[in-house]
Amino acid sequence: MIAEVPNFAPETVAQYARELYGIEGQITPLVSFEDQNALITGPQARYVFKIANRRWDRQLLEMQHQAMQLLASNAPQLSFPVPVKTRSGDMLTQIDGFSVYVLSYVEGVVLSSGVKSAALYRDAGRFLGQLSRSLQGFNHPSSERPGYLWDLDNVIGCRAHLDDVVDNHNRDRIARLFTHYENCVVPQLCGLRKAVIHGDANEHNLIIDGANPKHMHGLIDFGDMVYSRQVNELAIGLAYLLLDEADIGMAATAIIEGYCAEFELHDNELAVLYELAAMRLVTSMVMSSHEAKKYPDNSYILTTLADGQKLLQQLEVEKFIFQ
Repeated sequence: MIAEVPNFAPETVAQYARELYGIEGQITPLVSFEDQNALITGPQARYVFKIANRRWDRQLLEMQHQAMQLLASNAPQLSFPVPVKTRSGDMLTQIDGFSVYVLSYVEGVVLSSGVKSAALYRDAGRFLGQLSRSLQGFNHPSSERPGYLWDLDNVIGCRAHLDDVVDNHNRDRIARLFTHYENCVVPQLCGLRKAVIHGDANEHNLIIDGANPKHMHGLIDFGDMVYSRQVNELAIGLAYLLLDEADIGMAATAIIEGYCAEFELHDNELAVLYELAAMRLVTSMVMSSHEAKKYPDNSYILTTLADGQKLLQQLEVEKFIFQ
């Protein structure tokens, strides 16, 4: 994958930003694993210059851009990145075999750096519910991603990498969860609604309003968009919102109430919500462990591993899962 990952010098990014978009400003690299991102701070606005991994085809990126544009129209009260066109009117450009594009920058504080509260949890649920409502009816051929392991519908495929989890207790818990999921949860999934979802409302992608710490303001990174079960959107958000939270009962109740006030879930979807949230943690831990084994020098890969282990244990001990 190394040959697929872009590595443009900052001066090269500055050159293309100026020539293609007429954008000038200070270039600051942003952390990313598979793509290359840079923040451009100009005199009047900030932008994110993105160079996509060669694995992502043009149609997948076009789907993301269409979804962002739809949300800008359907949910103007929410904040998402918006594609910026080049001088010639294009939203995607090819440079040295890489797809390049620019997005508006979503101002605010990432969830991982914010102060959590019951009010924020409920508002996060409200945000995700409005997101789900605003994406209703959106479709694109590239949303069908068979075998994509970050699609929660494909979580059982992650079991092939279980041995890469080095902690014995955590590996045993995950193994039990795989069995529980296969025997008790999968039979309940048949017939649940499906839709195109964002698919990665995590603690680095959810943005809190910088002026109001109780208000969830925005969401970034549409790279995991997929046609999946509708309930997965909330399950994924729940998994990451509950990280490092002592009172997960309080927090989960607030999140779910906030979501369902905007987008009602059916009883059969609510019945599997906590197990699906747990399986998102499983996906994150197994896949992070797998990637860390291949790229031991990349510390970004394991950013949520310890908190994920703790939360998964809490969910089991407090009997939110394995009912």
